[in-house]
Amino acid sequence: MRYSSKLLQFSGLKKTFEILTELTKEYQFEILLGIFVFFLTYVIILLRRNVKRNYPPGPIGLPFIGYLPFLSEQLHLDLIQLGKKYGDVFSIRLGFQNVVVLHGGDAIREGLLKPEFLGRPPYGTLQFINPLTAFFGDNMLLWKEQRRFLMKTLRNLGVRKTKFEEDVMVEINNFLEVLKSYKGKPMNLKSALQASISNNICALVLGKRYDHEDPRRIFLDKNLEKAMNSLSMISSYSLFPWIRHIPFFHKLLSVETSRLKYDILRNFFRNDLDKHKRSLDPEHIRDYIDTFLLEIESKNEEDPNNTFTDDMLLTNILDLFVGGSETLNSSILWFVYGMGVYPDVQKKIQLEVLEVIGPGDIPEFLHMKCMPYTTATIMELMRWKTIGPLDKRYTVADARVNGYDVPKGTIILANFWNAHNDPRYWSEPEKFKPERFLSKDGKSVVKSMYYMPFSLGKRNCPGESMAYMELFLYITSILQRFEIKFPNGLKQVIKGKLNITYRSESYLVQFIPRT
Repeated sequence: MRYSSKLLQFSGLKKTFEILTELTKEYQFEILLGIFVFFLTYVIILLRRNVKRNYPPGPIGLPFIGYLPFLSEQLHLDLIQLGKKYGDVFSIRLGFQNVVVLHGGDAIREGLLKPEFLGRPPYGTLQFINPLTAFFGDNMLLWKEQRRFLMKTLRNLGVRKTKFEEDVMVEINNFLEVLKSYKGKPMNLKSALQASISNNICALVLGKRYDHEDPRRIFLDKNLEKAMNSLSMISSYSLFPWIRHIPFFHKLLSVETSRLKYDILRNFFRNDLDKHKRSLDPEHIRDYIDTFLLEIESKNEEDPNNTFTDDMLLTNILDLFVGGSETLNSSILWFVYGMGVYPDVQKKIQLEVLEVIGPGDIPEFLHMKCMPYTTATIMELMRWKTIGPLDKRYTVADARVNGYDVPKGTIILANFWNAHNDPRYWSEPEKFKPERFLSKDGKSVVKSMYYMPFSLGKRNCPGESMAYMELFLYITSILQRFEIKFPNGLKQVIKGKLNITYRSESYLVQFIPRT
């Protein structure tokens, strides 16, 4: 009976399709005319609405899906082409979402420094997986309170002092031993670097670092990589928030798999949280968890506005690991590959390291002030391969930018890639030239107002100082001990892809010990 029922259903569907096909052939002209009239009406409505409310110009796109079919995986580059046509501020529709793109450097600065642009879009990618997220979510009060607490904690734990720096150098020395163990043979740096960087976050957040072969460290790094890779798969969720109601899309985008990966990490850190609770000593603060636990004790648990809870702590830990490790890992990989492509730049840094630090002394963050060429190279790297090419914001009130009106509830995309590659602000922006950040005599660093690698305004990256410190210490330590080359003397053309960050493709590199 079941088979017969299915057969009848199939036969019915087949007959229906046959009828529809015949009708389509018979009324082909009428159908095409209807589609044309519908599309023309759609275009007229959009144009009249945009002109009436002084909305930024932009391409029309298609009904329901907007401009999505015309965009590639390299969204930041697609937007540059649109900016050349529509100007420094323009609009596009992505799915059902109105998006305003800040294309020019001046427009980005004007917009992101205004309080109206401080929001994050609801239903963001990280918020979908990690609903409590304060740093990547749309709850403004939650973001302000947790960011303020994080900045205070980083200062108290010595991120700008010597304690954290000493912890980082312990990890770097272990990392250098890993590089040394390859004896100059080609290696894939990615996994070793990821493990090293996550260990620095472990020291800051968990108050400990893991040995290189520790199973817990291997487990953590493996699942961090899985979690970060899964985020790119569900990024379309922020453009189509309605898909949360459709189980099919959940399966297609591996939503539940992504949540499971986050739950695995959450349980991993919950174990550390329980240990911290049992050993907490207010007189000896070890790390971020200790500081947060003390804040929990000082709050009224019955206060409905209290955001300091165990769940909030675990959420913040996840955000710190995902955000902190991904950005720094990508930056150092780009730097290493860049040194393989530009050996002359590498030699100049090595000479400066030799002059300021010496062949055997330990690099310190204080050295950075005395090393303008190295500093300029780091800045040029972050301009040349902007790790966060697009910053997504959300207007929390009606706003105005570059003479256009932007209504409340609009998604904003700031294209930092364009700001860092715009010939109006940079001479030969496609070229890697550290000298662009140096004074004419080469003795001091010159900054540009259009250099914005950590975003801008109150929503900029809270770990900026920590990132500069770690970048400098890793780079100088590596080049003090090794020469970086591509195998067989190849001058590799390095490519990247827009993911959570702008990630480089993986390449084999050699670390030749310096004598």
